[in-house]
Amino acid sequence: MAQDSASHNPIGVSFGNLTEPPPPVDEDTKKKISEATEKDPTGLSRGGPSKEDSEKSEKTLDLERQRAETSTRFARTNH
Repeated sequence: MAQDSASHNPIGVSFGNLTEPPPPVDEDTKKKISEATEKDPTGLSRGGPSKEDSEKSEKTLDLERQRAETSTRFARTNH
């Protein structure tokens, strides 16, 4: 069954004209957004992984390699 646009908006909420640009943001909101991105504890807004993240992923890869070697050695031994 085909659905028309009204089936996705059953209560009839008005969304406004979707072809127009969004309303302007006031300066206070822009300042708060800017401060939040500077203080972002996850580092997601800073443009890529940090050096610490790279070191963690290298350690993780080394651990996986060691586990694979250990399991291979175990599989080859007579037990």
